[in-house]
Amino acid sequence: MDNVNIYLDNDVVASDILEFGADHIAIATGSKWRNDGVARQHVLPIDIHNGMPIFTPDDMMNGAKPSGHVVIFDDDHYYMGSVLAELLIKQGCTVTLVTPSAYVSEWTLNTLEQGFIAARLLELGVDIKLNTSVQSVAADSVITLCVYSKTATELKADAVLLVTAREPERNLMDTLLEVKPQWKENGIQTIKLIGDADAPAPIAWATYAGHRFARELDAPPLNDTLPFKREVTRIFTE
Repeated sequence: MDNVNIYLDNDVVASDILEFGADHIAIATGSKWRNDGVARQHVLPIDIHNGMPIFTPDDMMNGAKPSGHVVIFDDDHYYMGSVLAELLIKQGCTVTLVTPSAYVSEWTLNTLEQGFIAARLLELGVDIKLNTSVQSVAADSVITLCVYSKTATELKADAVLLVTAREPERNLMDTLLEVKPQWKENGIQTIKLIGDADAPAPIAWATYAGHRFARELDAPPLNDTLPFKREVTRIFTE
């Protein structure tokens, strides 16, 4: 499209945003995976020995290659844990996947993929430990905990891959808020944080956020009204 400019491989800072001269700006800087075990099961960082190699999905996508026996702690419950388990198996690792859920990749029950994923991991030789959490990480092992009986078990490991929560990348938005008085003088009417930068979620939600931002650019302000019609059921008595 003639009215679209794309700048690849460019890091942008607040001063660059001010110089663009755009009326409306969407900040979609994404998120990064946490490496401290915080997610659904643990709301505080778990005890991790600094002698154990710790990896996240970001590390794996940047080319990291753990070796030996890798324990995956999947507290994300979507596709990422199972995908990385398969990747590690193909790279020659022995893999144990630990999840507090009763199913591996539990969220995929909603997309009718869960059975296929579980069968594939078992076919590849992945050791799946359900209803199990990671309590702590030692220098050469992982201490797991049954979510019901609280029985602790030690798993020897050479590396740990944490597929847990993600943190929004808000640095750019935060620096823009610091110079908010300069927005108007640079022609900026609105700056909106969208997608994973606003709240990490499945990729479909981030895609929707981008489409919604574009669709609502020329729409009248919603004020306090909802952007959709809500069905309200009423029961009338005769």
